[in-house]
Amino acid sequence: MKILFQGDSVTDCGRDRAEKTPNKGLGSGYVNLIAARLLCDNPTWEITNRGIGGNRIGDMYARWIEDTLNIDFDILSVMNGINDVGFSLRMGMGATAEEYEFMYEHMLSQVKEKKPESKLVMLEPFIVKFDFKTVNPDGGSGDIFEKWDIWEKNMRERGMVSKKLAKKFGAVFVPLFDDFNAFAEKDGAKYWSLDGIHPSLAGHEYIARKWLDYCSDIL
Repeated sequence: MKILFQGDSVTDCGRDRAEKTPNKGLGSGYVNLIAARLLCDNPTWEITNRGIGGNRIGDMYARWIEDTLNIDFDILSVMNGINDVGFSLRMGMGATAEEYEFMYEHMLSQVKEKKPESKLVMLEPFIVKFDFKTVNPDGGSGDIFEKWDIWEKNMRERGMVSKKLAKKFGAVFVPLFDDFNAFAEKDGAKYWSLDGIHPSLAGHEYIARKWLDYCSDIL
């Protein structure tokens, strides 16, 4: 079994980008946690991480051939969406929901065309309502907290696109948005997230557990 993880900084999580050997340099996030469990029981399996921090859907599309289609895999797991929202709201440089869907659909179509026997996993992009005053009383609350309704609306749009495409391409869809915000409401956002975007260690462990649970039938 060969599994390829693709995404932005949540997937990247400090991986060694110079390392091309499977099962090495996987970063410190959910990919590494998933790999630890799977490789413990399956010594012949190969797990690769090609996430790149800061990637919008267009950035991922630009490297899709090199970093996805040219890699041998049985399962492709993808998580993307936060940077298109963040870049759009902060700098006017992210894809709209319609553009996001157009590029994402084309990328997945290429996978199914070139690797028809492969399985797809799509993780729901999410944010957490994070108030920086809980970390630094003088630091301000942050735009995600202050403009939560706008951020939430945009993120849920990307999540709905991901879910729609998962259904179209027969992918496993892993929902995360509501879970993380329910946990944040109960335990405090800073327990589950570092900044509203990047998960804490506990957050990465939750993603890993849910991924393994939802993907049990294809592993």
